[in-house]
Amino acid sequence: MLIWLREIKRNKIKGDSLFKLGYAAIHFKDTSDIFSYRIKYPKNIKNLKRFQLKVDFKENEEYNVELLLGNKNEKQIFIIDENNNKDLTDDSIRICEKINWNSPPKIVKCKFLISDNNQIVKDSSWLCIGNSKGKILLGKKEHLVGKFRIDKENYEVGIVEHNNPMSFTYGFKTKIALLSNLGIKKDSISYGELMTFGEVLNLNNKYYRFEKISNNGEFITLVKDKNYKTKIGTQKGMIAPSYKVITISGDTITSSKSQNKPTIIVNSCGCGGDKKSTEAFYELERRFGKSINILHVDSNIEKSNIGIHIDSENEYNKDFYNNYRKQYCSRICYIIGKNNRIIDKFDIILNDWKSIIPKVIN
Repeated sequence: MLIWLREIKRNKIKGDSLFKLGYAAIHFKDTSDIFSYRIKYPKNIKNLKRFQLKVDFKENEEYNVELLLGNKNEKQIFIIDENNNKDLTDDSIRICEKINWNSPPKIVKCKFLISDNNQIVKDSSWLCIGNSKGKILLGKKEHLVGKFRIDKENYEVGIVEHNNPMSFTYGFKTKIALLSNLGIKKDSISYGELMTFGEVLNLNNKYYRFEKISNNGEFITLVKDKNYKTKIGTQKGMIAPSYKVITISGDTITSSKSQNKPTIIVNSCGCGGDKKSTEAFYELERRFGKSINILHVDSNIEKSNIGIHIDSENEYNKDFYNNYRKQYCSRICYIIGKNNRIIDKFDIILNDWKSIIPKVIN
């Protein structure tokens, strides 16, 4: 059974809503460098630099949003080609503000071309640009909303490109979440409620798999899934994959002997100078280690007398890695109940576990 949510095209919404959309650093080039085509530059801007923001990596044509950075009246400014005419003399000059995470700079609407199935269409989105610690950060500030009915009941889903702050297309890191269930709107979304491709939405105890989304986000496809309750996976509610791992101390741990109490698989990421995720594991271990099983997973772990540590690069732990880590750097944690189902999952950096774990123990 296919459900096409055609309302999504007309419900591209400005801003984050209940989602947490981030930023990425961008690097401008001097205007004397080689670019794919010419644009018309404004006058009386000092230290003018250019950045081409590609909007559609599936197309060979250069479909970009043009951005300029410079100085005017001793202030750092930026210009966005808002109407996509390659003439930046008719666009607003804006002060490049310092990013305040609780009150970000004003969002700017821009137009562009993007592929929609077999044709190129005009589209638009919103960008937020600011300065943080000497870096220019850019984030796309949009989410999609689809409203539909199943068995005479109303539902609403939200869709974002999660942790992909500059993407104008969908299908790479796309996440979907229920915003309204049986007509009741949610006031927050936890990490465990964000579903990716192949994962399932619970719509009044009827399950629909997030199958695909079109390149520009116009359509999403949900497929009815009758076998959800017997599926093995790491989505909330599914049967947890079994495991047999060896710790850095040489001990062997199996899932079958860990069901005396809930188990948390904690991924941290020690690469790139990240200390927060590892520190969060030790805090979690100190606070809840006697009440639950906690397995710490990372590469190049320093030996410690505190906690149980699993080397993600040990070949013996390959199946465990494929089920519970899936990538070299991960901060996603899984809570497995005594019934061997995934109770919840969370990002250890976000500190959601401080409110989630006490509920699990109780």
